[in-house]
Amino acid sequence: MAAKKKVTAPKKVTAKKKVVSKKQTNHRKNKKFVIRNEFKKICVGIAVLISVCLTLAMIADLFFQPDRIEKQTKDVIPQSDKPQKKPVQKNISEVKNKKILTGLKNKSDKPIKYEIFEDVDEKIIEKPRVQAKNQIPKIAIIIDDIGYDRKIALALCDLDSNITFSVLPFAPFGKYISETLNSKGAQLMLHLPMEPVEYPHVNPGPGAILSGMPPDILLDQLRKNIKDVPYIVGANNHMGSKLTSHSDQMNQIFTVLKKENLFFVDSRTSPISQCKASARLFKLKFAQRDVFLDNFQNTTYITGQFNELVDLAKKHGSAIGIGHPYKATLQALSIELPKLKNKVQIVRAGSLTTVPG
Repeated sequence: MAAKKKVTAPKKVTAKKKVVSKKQTNHRKNKKFVIRNEFKKICVGIAVLISVCLTLAMIADLFFQPDRIEKQTKDVIPQSDKPQKKPVQKNISEVKNKKILTGLKNKSDKPIKYEIFEDVDEKIIEKPRVQAKNQIPKIAIIIDDIGYDRKIALALCDLDSNITFSVLPFAPFGKYISETLNSKGAQLMLHLPMEPVEYPHVNPGPGAILSGMPPDILLDQLRKNIKDVPYIVGANNHMGSKLTSHSDQMNQIFTVLKKENLFFVDSRTSPISQCKASARLFKLKFAQRDVFLDNFQNTTYITGQFNELVDLAKKHGSAIGIGHPYKATLQALSIELPKLKNKVQIVRAGSLTTVPG
């Protein structure tokens, strides 16, 4: 009996030790597995946190450093510069403070910011034309910056079919408006974006011609602009207070305009414009703006500018005025144009262009 107890007792102890050993092993394995999972979760959490921080940094950079982003975007809005009298300096600051630029893109559907103005002494603009006896004075009205507001463009055309429209390249509704105006018999021009003195703070918009462009790139961009606006017979500058003062670039531009049989109207945004000299060199049909109609979007002001345009036409035989698709411009012209019947003739801009002597 005693012998049997001595034999069986060790077996029970051994079995118990084996069971405990397995439990400890499983526990260790489970513990390692849990630690690994927790470590993975921590790593994933850190990665997500870094991604969120980078995304927020990019968004902050986008909103708070627009000027740097603009310089990096090299595909050329809606703003342009044109001269005006000193009281408009207040208007300059209001427009600049908005800082809404579209970048140099192929297409832009953002609302255009129209003209940025500089002081230009109107007295330096040559007016060699002389009123012939018994000749009805002629005025041409060019509406710039066409391509963003369809309703006003078509409403202006309905006022008089001889109003000339200058269309911005790559504007969202440029082709549609050009097609429609052409079907109504209106004369169309290319409103050619050119570099202003304030560039890059002031952006000429899609298709801009810049003074730093090599000749091959400049000419290629010009051809693309011409191709984008159908039915054009001429061009005038959008902004360009800097570029129009550079004879080399204007000579390059006029070689293409001459080949395409397009006339050019100088918007006169610079007092030292070289456009007339280049036109004389290439024997290109040319004219220049006499009056800006709507530096202020006020019907009383626009009416006064329109009367100045008529007075210049009576004195010199003809005159060219430039306006924009503003509601105030539409309203003023709708009142003033009917008053000109049998007194002043409204003609297309192209009819007032000649090769400078």
